[in-house]
Amino acid sequence: MYDLNEVRTFVSVMETGSLKESAQKLGVSKSTLSRRINHLEHALSQPLLRRQANRLFANEAGIKFLPFAKKMLTVADEGHKAVEELKDEISGSLIVYVHTTLVRGWFSGLMFDFLDEFPQVNIEVRSGNQLFQEVKSNDVCVWLGEPANDHLRSEQIGTLSQGLYASADYLDRIGMLSHPSELNQYAWVDTLKSEQNDIALEHDTQGCVSFDLPKSRLTVDQYILHAEAIIRGKGVGLLPHYFAGKHLSRHPEVFVSCLPEWKGKPLPVYLQYPFGHLPKKMQTLIQYLREEAKAFY
Repeated sequence: MYDLNEVRTFVSVMETGSLKESAQKLGVSKSTLSRRINHLEHALSQPLLRRQANRLFANEAGIKFLPFAKKMLTVADEGHKAVEELKDEISGSLIVYVHTTLVRGWFSGLMFDFLDEFPQVNIEVRSGNQLFQEVKSNDVCVWLGEPANDHLRSEQIGTLSQGLYASADYLDRIGMLSHPSELNQYAWVDTLKSEQNDIALEHDTQGCVSFDLPKSRLTVDQYILHAEAIIRGKGVGLLPHYFAGKHLSRHPEVFVSCLPEWKGKPLPVYLQYPFGHLPKKMQTLIQYLREEAKAFY
């Protein structure tokens, strides 16, 4: 039976090539590391390392043993996590992937509140607008739009309604809209990258109106840049009401609502998380996000 500390030392030395660097990384003395390596080599009945120009390299036995050593550490870490998840206390680390649009004004605030309420939890937040390829089966993802990661359970927790917005200066020059049929007389801000060639606006009593989207010279993947084009008077564009409201609370009158009774296609907000039994820390975060997402309805 191998001592895990000895195995961990061997893997670390293979990564650094130096007892000194590994000692600093593992927080122990060089003599302790040397002793661990010697014990491991004794258990295997053959040396694993060779020294060359003040660096340590694996010999043939070390090269063959290294992948098994890494696998042992992975299994040991997974076992430790599995046992840790049985604890009733809410503690440990989580990785949360969040769509950029949801970070400012919503997610950032609730995460600070969550960390204050649960001081034993650590959260790593990764944000973006494209689907995250690195999302693993033990992570949480909060996404705007239809999810495409079938390795995780998907649950819709909210909907972002959309409306038309333009800068006050632009409307002063061109005139105020009175009906969507007039939109072909206005410049249309369509900077968000989309596969749609048309757009539909709905009214509670007047039904639906659709029109073709003009091509845009500028394409972006962030609502903050899309909003900036509207603020700069480039035309009329769609924005989520929640996003626009948060933006206006910080910068009043940078743009105004046009035809508020007409709405664009709502954007679903999805929560994605692993299948099966979840650790207490993840269950707590998921429920927290469900409650906070009620602001979207």
